[in-house]
Amino acid sequence: MDSRAGQGLLRQRGVVLRRKDSPEGNRSVYVLMENEGPMWLLAPGAARGKVRFGGSTDPLVWGTFHVYRGPNRCYLRDVDVRRDFWSLRASSQKIRQAVKWSVSLVRHTLPGHACDDLLPVFFWSLSLLEEPGISDDLSDWRFYWRWLRSWGLAPDLNRCQGCGVSLSGAFFSGESLYCGKCGQRTGAGIRLEARDLCVLTAAAYLSYDDLLKNAGQLMIQPETVRSCTRLLENTLAERAG
Repeated sequence: MDSRAGQGLLRQRGVVLRRKDSPEGNRSVYVLMENEGPMWLLAPGAARGKVRFGGSTDPLVWGTFHVYRGPNRCYLRDVDVRRDFWSLRASSQKIRQAVKWSVSLVRHTLPGHACDDLLPVFFWSLSLLEEPGISDDLSDWRFYWRWLRSWGLAPDLNRCQGCGVSLSGAFFSGESLYCGKCGQRTGAGIRLEARDLCVLTAAAYLSYDDLLKNAGQLMIQPETVRSCTRLLENTLAERAG
């Protein structure tokens, strides 16, 4: 928590990333909050049912969080739930994907440091997971690419990093894409055919609605997407340090 922040009431939108209960029956939730960044909120007695939050303190719940900021910690008073993404729990694959994203946000963001650009990236990525037409692998790629873009770290999918030529196929190294000539010279990356690069570019750049409209045309081998996404995750881990 920012030491410069004063005491008093706080009301901000956010999402629960983690929850833990103490043996004494207290509940702590780790919330990524607008204007505040990630922060722990304590709900004394909530794990014993003394304070009845219901499912509003479950991970992936989005809402407006009413908080009292004390001299040493923050206390959760109430939550106005907006979305709980409960439907994702019906699929083991989808909930694993959503939890993976939550874990990445916990690992690679700093407590008390605002990162508001990530809130819409996470929200709309979870929304995309609920849609039947988009593969989970492409949703995963889109999440990490858009996260990196919000930090100014996303690779340019249109031009070669080496010579600046427009790309059709490419060699993808995680941080950069290279044309065939530069890629062979550097020996870097995963080989992407023109069709693969087109699909990855569409998944990264298209708006939410346009992505759903064109979902049937985004055909690509799942392992190709997974390999490229792993490179994005490695880039994120290296840069976030």
